[in-house]
Amino acid sequence: MMIDNTSAIVLWRMEHSLLTVEDLADAVGLEPETVETFIRYRLIEPSATSSSSPLFPTCTVDRLQRILHLRYELGVNLAGVSVILDTTEHLEQVQMELDLLRRRLGLTE
Repeated sequence: MMIDNTSAIVLWRMEHSLLTVEDLADAVGLEPETVETFIRYRLIEPSATSSSSPLFPTCTVDRLQRILHLRYELGVNLAGVSVILDTTEHLEQVQMELDLLRRRLGLTE
């Protein structure tokens, strides 16, 4: 049995846990246009593209929730949101590297 192109794309997305702009918007209660604004500001970035539509990993939902908290609950502008997220992610990466070094040196608590 031959699967049509649309069905094949949907199956591929499901296998790779990828979400469309519409999926992301639904997941966090936004309009797709708002998600597209976040894409333009590079607050979220697609990991793949299908039929000229960007696709995002499921972890993007968590990032969107952080963006919404900063933007709408704390009143941070989009440029500030970008700086805060980048800095937070950098600090998390440094902390993971530090934890790894401590384990290697036997300095775990």
